[in-house]
Amino acid sequence: MDIATGLGLLVGAGALVFGYSMDGGSVAALWLLSAFIIVLGGSIGSISIAFGFKQVAKMPVLFLQLFKSPKSKMAQTLDYLVLLAENARRDGLLSLEKILNKEDPKKPVDPLLKHGMLMVIDGADMEQIKDYLETEVYVFESRAKTEISTFETLAGYAPAYGMIGTIMGLIQVLANMESPEQMASAIAVAFITTLYGVILANLICLPAANKMSLRLNDNLVEKEMIVEGICSIRNGQNPKMLREKLSVYLPGDAKSRQKAAGKNKNATVGKEEVNAETGR
Repeated sequence: MDIATGLGLLVGAGALVFGYSMDGGSVAALWLLSAFIIVLGGSIGSISIAFGFKQVAKMPVLFLQLFKSPKSKMAQTLDYLVLLAENARRDGLLSLEKILNKEDPKKPVDPLLKHGMLMVIDGADMEQIKDYLETEVYVFESRAKTEISTFETLAGYAPAYGMIGTIMGLIQVLANMESPEQMASAIAVAFITTLYGVILANLICLPAANKMSLRLNDNLVEKEMIVEGICSIRNGQNPKMLREKLSVYLPGDAKSRQKAAGKNKNATVGKEEVNAETGR
């Protein structure tokens, strides 16, 4: 679970409520159903026009995914690429098909990696392989950016509908100058709709879009590593050099672990070679 998302929402909302109540404000007065309907309903209507119902229906699911902390598979993917490189160097490219088909359900292989490696096994030209992989990455990025754009667009519409609610409330104030009770109700609608619009944009939509963008960047780095790894295997690069080359893509902690693992593995291989030569 991504604690930062839940904690951030609690801290943000709690600070608003606590700060308001410190000076004697009534928290119950902040809830107004009519203002909520104006802001949220109007914003959803505009989003539906802009993106369509299918994209709008995905938004709650996408938002809930932000509460799950994604597990980085970059180190695992790097190890898998090095394994493929070692087998290709020892047994040839055709031997990789068996490895790719023996997929562990608990550790699924990235579809981009699998399809790219199958093209390598089939003897496809390097330019064809690279074009295919880059197209796959482009499509993946475009779809993710569309999902991010829905939240960014909603963040633009929500304050606008807050202002619309304010104008509607002021119209009601002017229409009921002789009735103090109706004037008070209209003034509440006027101000609370603006508050809802700003909160929806700045506490939910913009932070969600920003986190989705950061996760997209991480995914794109992993995709770039896969493309580089596949092309290197196609060119017959040394597995040790491949590990060092792809370790650049890893985060700091994972990079250190990969270097340590590579050194230990090289030391073990060297010892085995010495033992084989001496007959011990």
